[in-house]
Amino acid sequence: MFIRFELPAIIIFLVIMLFSPFNSSPDSERKIFAVSSSEGILVSENDGRSWSRFNKGLPGNTSAIRFYSGGKDIYLATFSSGIFRLEDEKWINISSDKFMRRSIYSKNPGYRKISAFAVDPDNGESLVLATKHTIYRSPDKGKTWLEVPMKGLNGRNYITALAVTGKKIYAGTSFNGVFESSGRSFKSSGNGLPGEPYSGTMKFTEQVSYLFTDKKTLYAGFEFGGGLYKKSINSGKFSSVKKADNRSLDSIIYDIKSINGKVYFSDWKKVETAAGLIDDFLNEYNRTAEKISKRKDILSAIITDKKNRIPALSLWINNPVIKSADKTASEKKAIYLSVPALRKNLNRYLKIAAESEIDTFVIDMKDDFGNVYFPTENRVAAEIRAIRRPVNLKSIIEKLKAGGIYSIARIVTFKDQKMFNAYKGKYAIKNIRTGRSWIGAEGEYWVDPYSVFVQNYNINLARELEKAGFDEIQFDYIRFPSDGPVHLCKFSFQNDKETYKSEILIDFLKKAKQSLTIAVSVDIYGFNSWYHFGNMIGQDIEDLSHTVDVICPMVYPSHFGSRYYKKYNRYERPYRIVRDGGIRSMKMVNRGVLLRPYIQGFNLMSPAWGPDYIIDQVKGAVDSGCSGYTIWNAKGDYNVPYKALKGKK
Repeated sequence: MFIRFELPAIIIFLVIMLFSPFNSSPDSERKIFAVSSSEGILVSENDGRSWSRFNKGLPGNTSAIRFYSGGKDIYLATFSSGIFRLEDEKWINISSDKFMRRSIYSKNPGYRKISAFAVDPDNGESLVLATKHTIYRSPDKGKTWLEVPMKGLNGRNYITALAVTGKKIYAGTSFNGVFESSGRSFKSSGNGLPGEPYSGTMKFTEQVSYLFTDKKTLYAGFEFGGGLYKKSINSGKFSSVKKADNRSLDSIIYDIKSINGKVYFSDWKKVETAAGLIDDFLNEYNRTAEKISKRKDILSAIITDKKNRIPALSLWINNPVIKSADKTASEKKAIYLSVPALRKNLNRYLKIAAESEIDTFVIDMKDDFGNVYFPTENRVAAEIRAIRRPVNLKSIIEKLKAGGIYSIARIVTFKDQKMFNAYKGKYAIKNIRTGRSWIGAEGEYWVDPYSVFVQNYNINLARELEKAGFDEIQFDYIRFPSDGPVHLCKFSFQNDKETYKSEILIDFLKKAKQSLTIAVSVDIYGFNSWYHFGNMIGQDIEDLSHTVDVICPMVYPSHFGSRYYKKYNRYERPYRIVRDGGIRSMKMVNRGVLLRPYIQGFNLMSPAWGPDYIIDQVKGAVDSGCSGYTIWNAKGDYNVPYKALKGKK
């Protein structure tokens, strides 16, 4: 009787186990958490053969970035929802209000991005965290957070990696290397790190992706082919542990941990040991990692080994698609036109477009001095005498549409001499010492980006240009000044001194985007597409990618330092600068945004100048995966680009 009644139960049990989503076979000795682009957090206990959602405790709009681990704890960093710890099968928010971003338009704009996080290997209660330009420390596993003094590191740096041991904190940056602090101030923590020389005295260190210390040794991992480095805690110089192929730009050291005296590190689909020895179970681990990396919807993951033979290690797989761009703006091949050039040679430019692949014109509607070149009803433009010989916009737009030309209205935003001089200088950036209007580089007149009045003025001009028939609005000089005595700048309209520069620019662009129905693009410095810069002039490429449709990095080879990328010859260098800039940008942004680089259409410090110089840059943009390009020539002289592109459609 016992056997007869129990046998069906056993069979039923086996059937249930066989088809259970958490079927755990003898070789399923790992537990995996993953960030999905569509389902939030997923968990698998059978090497990724099946998954279940694991979002308990997370807000509905969470944009997860990556996992961190410390001891047996797993943490989840997010873009705008704070930091979470896994506890009792749910996510617990351990964020502080100190992590909140600032906004002039919203009382609850969300948290700042968690750009770096670390747990003390010897004390799981001790945590450190960065919100891009600020570092916080918790002595009690996230119950309380204290801001870390940034002297010696300053808010201009973007923190990309952290490590902590005892009282000491190590901070990795996006382009300035590694720093260390014992509490009062930061100092540079060794040289010998991978990077690119810029000029005779300046070098850009590769972006630090991860830091780890076991008290004796500090390990530093890098992005974009930088590899893995280490140094003794008491040494002043790093040495290479694993060099990657920096020509490919694919490699990223994403996590570093140690267990039983052995150091492990991971990238986007593989885990290795610093000693170079591969165990059988590590091969098994990597087969699981490779399987995960093939799923297009998974962005990052962490794999834990149930037998504790290897530490929990995170994998980076891909950036998210959080906001999709206006597809009408994709794959545009453009030339820039000033209004004087347009008046003189419009038919010539239409001929160039008809006989080449050029299909887009970027036209000044508000120039570098604040002059407005279209018939406007804007009261402020009239008051500040900004309206200057308006063009017959209706006729021009009709000609462009007849020629199949996509039209972009360029608005120079915060460099504006007309507004600078108007209203007794009320809206100009002020000199903190004299109280007068701040003067930067010669010929540059900057107004206060924090001023809602200035912001609304530019947005209202953009709205008129949309009504006039333009297909896209492009904001240029969407930044803070970079030249001159910028340390003397005072922003009279800055209500919260803790607001990041990037945050006020994003607030402006969000409002502009909401006010328009056509595509919105922004121009940024070329270097701001190579590294996370953020708070230097406010151009944070990742934040921008969540806000606008198109980002236009100005990657003119002539504008990079005299020694930058000189490892390539003069013929290959223009191609490499445009191509590699595009590839690096793609790895830092929301993949839903369009990247349309500005390329060099003028002869300046260009020993290889000629049609091939243009062709090589265009090829670099295409090969990087960017969506089109814009050729810049301030005078509107496109004879050389025409020779390069004639006959290509």
